[in-house]
Amino acid sequence: MFNIVSKFFIVIGILSALSITIDILKYPQKEMPIMNLVWPINGLWAGLFGVWAYFTIGKNRKMDMSGMDMKDMDMSNMKMDDMDMKDMDMSDMKMDNMNTKDHKYSSFWQGVVADTLHCGAGCSLADLIGPWLFLMFPFTLFNNYTFGEWTLDYFLALLTGVTFQYAAISPMMNEKGVKIWLRALKIDFLSLTSWQIGMYGWMALVTFVWLGRLSPTTPEFWFMMQIAMCCGFITAYPVNWWLVKVGIKMGM
Repeated sequence: MFNIVSKFFIVIGILSALSITIDILKYPQKEMPIMNLVWPINGLWAGLFGVWAYFTIGKNRKMDMSGMDMKDMDMSNMKMDDMDMKDMDMSDMKMDNMNTKDHKYSSFWQGVVADTLHCGAGCSLADLIGPWLFLMFPFTLFNNYTFGEWTLDYFLALLTGVTFQYAAISPMMNEKGVKIWLRALKIDFLSLTSWQIGMYGWMALVTFVWLGRLSPTTPEFWFMMQIAMCCGFITAYPVNWWLVKVGIKMGM
């Protein structure tokens, strides 16, 4: 029975990711292209919630600029020759002190959901790849294979998460390079770690209390990972809320 339930939810996840992907191929998001990967990846574990989030928050979001505080914006380097906006050079505009609260989504919580899922996509991708890598190259930590796998997963999540964050902020800041990578690491470290804590917490119960160590070749493992990603979202959401509130994250 458990095997059948596991397969059912895995199929739901795959179909959800496919439905999101099909819509994105028709209507790709040009404002932040990385989100074209974020939404389908999250659909794999979130299922119908992922579909709901994409179609209500991700695809048809309302732009609300009323909460944007522009008083601290440094426009000294803005070129506005003849007031021709198409030639405006915004590459030197300093936006570090800009209050980004509610500036894109109609509600603050919607933006935090998108921020959290953006972080979660990097974690999810790492946790999708990591178990197969560990299956080929296993090692122990503290004489335990599970701790070894979690270590590999965490560093993979850090790599993919920071890459996703870099892909998001680089176009907004119109900059590239090591400085932006380091900023992406600063922005994503707490968010990503909080997600992994939720994921590890659930998988610890699965592994050490209920079912024992599961193989990634079984549907039960991936069903448990789907639930683990939900736990990751729950633990990462308040952290992302705080990161946006205090200005560490720019906010979606």
